[in-house]
Amino acid sequence: MKKKVSAAMGFGIIMSSLASPVWADECLIAKGKIANNAQAGGVTLGVAALNLGGQKLKCAVSGDPQGEAPGAPNYRHTLVCDDKVGTGEPQSQITFNTYFVSPPAPTGECPAGNPFGPFSFTFEELSIPDPATARGTFAGADPASSSITITGDYNCNGGINMKFAGTMCFTD
Repeated sequence: MKKKVSAAMGFGIIMSSLASPVWADECLIAKGKIANNAQAGGVTLGVAALNLGGQKLKCAVSGDPQGEAPGAPNYRHTLVCDDKVGTGEPQSQITFNTYFVSPPAPTGECPAGNPFGPFSFTFEELSIPDPATARGTFAGADPASSSITITGDYNCNGGINMKFAGTMCFTD
């Protein structure tokens, strides 16, 4: 994983450069919030505030439903973050394979014919990073030792508010 570091030089001039890669098998606490909306076809689109080991990232997030195959993820959630990279560097990006921990729990009925479904509900999910999609800060993500737990609420207007916490581990 590569981190961006800043140093103040002289009269307040700030210069940024990339640090060398950090230790192999480093694990960082990941936590934050996601606010998104359901879109046509079951996809979701929103924003995430991510704190990754003390580094605060603002990210766009999209969720793509994956069908009903046994053992397959329910969603693939992709984050692309605004980490102000330099020329020639990628924005940090990662996709998570996301599984419902248990079936969503209805919390209320929506009006008849609601385009966002018949019920509001709460849910819990488990997300595992896909290292093949990792760029920037997420390079070296280790799916064997990383996991994020998401809890959320889905309302009758298609709004989805989530909180998440877990551990992201990285290898060289």
